[in-house]
Amino acid sequence: MKAVIMAGGKGTRLRPLTSNTPKPMVPLLDRPVMEYTIELLKQHGITEIAVTVQYLPEMIRSYFGDGSDFGVQLHYFEEDSPLGTAGSVKNAEEFLDETFIVISGDALTDFDLTQAIEYHRHKGSIGTLILTHVDSPLEFGVVMTDDDGQIIRFLEKPSWGEVFSDTVNTGIYILETDVFSYFDRGQVFDFSQDLFPLLMAQDQPLYAYVADGYWSDIGNLTQYRETQFDMLDRKVNIAMPGTEIAPGIWTGEHVKIDQDVILQSPCFIGSDCILEPHVTLEPYSIIGEGSILGRNTSLERAVLWRNNLVALGAEVKGATLCQNVIVQSGAIVHEEAIVGDGCQIGTKSIVQPGVKIFPNKIIDHHTTVKHSFIRGDRLSKNLFGQSGVNGTCNVDLTTNFANRLALAYGTTIPAGEAVGVSHDSSPFAALIANVFLSGLHASGIHTYHFGSMTSSLSRHAVHHSDCAGGIHIRALTEGSDTQFVIEFLDDAGLPLRKNAERKIENAYVQEDSRLIHPSKVGRARTAPNVRLQYREHLLSLVGNRSIESQGYTVVLEYDYRNLQQIIPELLEILGCKVIQLNRVTSSPDELASWVTSSKADFGIRLDANGQQIDVVTDQGEVISESMLSILQIMIQLNHSDHPELHVPVNISHSAEILAAQMGRLVIRTKADSRSIMEGCQNQGFHIYSDGLYTLVHLMQLMADKNLRLSQLVDSIPDFTLLKEKVECPWADKGKVMRFLMEETKGKQVELIDGIKIFHDEGWTLILPDSEEPMFQVFANAGNHQTAKKLAMTYAQKIHDYRQRVLSRPISVAIQ
Repeated sequence: MKAVIMAGGKGTRLRPLTSNTPKPMVPLLDRPVMEYTIELLKQHGITEIAVTVQYLPEMIRSYFGDGSDFGVQLHYFEEDSPLGTAGSVKNAEEFLDETFIVISGDALTDFDLTQAIEYHRHKGSIGTLILTHVDSPLEFGVVMTDDDGQIIRFLEKPSWGEVFSDTVNTGIYILETDVFSYFDRGQVFDFSQDLFPLLMAQDQPLYAYVADGYWSDIGNLTQYRETQFDMLDRKVNIAMPGTEIAPGIWTGEHVKIDQDVILQSPCFIGSDCILEPHVTLEPYSIIGEGSILGRNTSLERAVLWRNNLVALGAEVKGATLCQNVIVQSGAIVHEEAIVGDGCQIGTKSIVQPGVKIFPNKIIDHHTTVKHSFIRGDRLSKNLFGQSGVNGTCNVDLTTNFANRLALAYGTTIPAGEAVGVSHDSSPFAALIANVFLSGLHASGIHTYHFGSMTSSLSRHAVHHSDCAGGIHIRALTEGSDTQFVIEFLDDAGLPLRKNAERKIENAYVQEDSRLIHPSKVGRARTAPNVRLQYREHLLSLVGNRSIESQGYTVVLEYDYRNLQQIIPELLEILGCKVIQLNRVTSSPDELASWVTSSKADFGIRLDANGQQIDVVTDQGEVISESMLSILQIMIQLNHSDHPELHVPVNISHSAEILAAQMGRLVIRTKADSRSIMEGCQNQGFHIYSDGLYTLVHLMQLMADKNLRLSQLVDSIPDFTLLKEKVECPWADKGKVMRFLMEETKGKQVELIDGIKIFHDEGWTLILPDSEEPMFQVFANAGNHQTAKKLAMTYAQKIHDYRQRVLSRPISVAIQ
């Protein structure tokens, strides 16, 4: 059998490690990661190997040559431009004249390839994907199979709601040459996004093999370090480089270690290193070939590449140094810091935790480096959360960060386009908005400054303008003056799709910025009166006469700073008598007492962003969140005659009952913000995310049906929708989803978002939270007791899986 090693990756998420080094050449214990891949193939009798290269290919060629020094024969195939994973392998089609295996040159594994090949041949598969179990499946392709191992579903880089298992695609494939007939040479084509879905659509035998053993894709800086620590802990079955001179202490050749050096296992010291007196190597220290550690230096969980000098009394704690770095006397490099090739850290300087210094920078003596040189400073998680980019005022959400983010965002939009920018009433949000305006102008993007408003008004303004996108900055939670979010909108005023978010993240990490001629700098355009447009458009949708004739009395509570310029005039036009409360209640129950005592028609409490709404009936009943969702469905049914109604997956089955009464079909959507808003989009309005839109249309619904709000609620069929939150560590989420999928075999299940199990009494939805280490369990039934039983049953299952089942070994038997 022949093999293809894919070695063309740039490894942008590993920068500055990969600024001058292709990802397959990044060292693990002083040897390129691709060398371990070659050793694995040779171990299983595969010595004829194609290598696809693109980024810095000569560095790979010069190290490995024709492969003879490593006991194999290497044949190189270079891409002039990216062709995708399958497209790059297509270049080697003439060489690959028999069944072949595709494997990454930038991952570490000890899988039994021989057993996987036997499985492939036994199944008669056109392609076999080698899978493994991981703690966090978000950055991989999640694969589901039937009982025979045939693939039935494949999701590339899923959201948490799409994670139905912790079993993921490792990027190792065993393929027949027939696959080449499905696409042309020079065509951009990807295995997971293009070829495998095509094979499944044509009912070709595509199987999955779940491998035992170790696998790490080294996808980020943390994983890069942890992989080497796993090697020292012997968690991966490889031939360790060097000699074990004491338990857990490995060294290369010609190492000079003074007798007063303190070595704590496990650790690794490469060839030709010099350790002077009183050096201390604490556990998990890794020293590359030719490095020198001066007197009294101290290393703790440090990773050093080749030819580094750590001088007298310097300390490296939990950091990574690339090659040819000089850390001068008394300097300290702290946890998670990365220092690129050829850098010099001055005497008694301090590199703070998390700082990334790109190659060939010189840090002056007695300097404290608090911010990354050139590149971004967010290492621990993705930029985007559920609502946008979140941060703490002047901690991680700073003007410097906002400027870099604005420049990165600008590169994803064609020069000369326009972006709308708005913010809430807080001074800090206005400050960040102004930084975004400047950054976008510097990227050649024109702007409309919509000013102070809510997210709903901003979405409407972007939808009805010539904007290519929008930015809205606001406090993340009501009453907070420290936590803020930057919301990104597309040209329709909707939250960005995930692929658009990733483009911005990649541009931010790589510090991409567009070079603009001074004559092409973006300009501030005159913004229309977006509040007036919103109000007039909203009124035109309902026609205010039917509401005005009712003369509703409304008890109203809202944040006047963000909403005062639109609510009073809007309700005056609608003929409402308003009893305004200036944030005097602390709960909906207090609002209810005001409604009953004043004999009002209903009460409304809006959050500071005008997005969430609490509603109280004329009888003083606080309408639950689930009941409000049904009222919003009734509004949509009343307002539109479209045959289809898009409803989030976590809303009660009463939606189907009400829709059927009016001859409509319910289409369930995911429960993330983008999917919900896209499903209920109405000319720039979004009922589930716009309290004013809900308020006005609720009054119209009451007027059209000539019912009081309490009577309207009583007309809705009885139901109960409960929600339980179950804590679960991130590392266990995928495992729990896999076991739930196994447990629900043979049951009626829906996999739109999370796992929805249908019962005779109703349904249960298990939805992994995208931002917190927990699950949300929704239970829908005709009464509270049944719903509570369903919710608690599946909450308990999650607890049981974590405590008893998660350690169960999973194996694949060849029958």
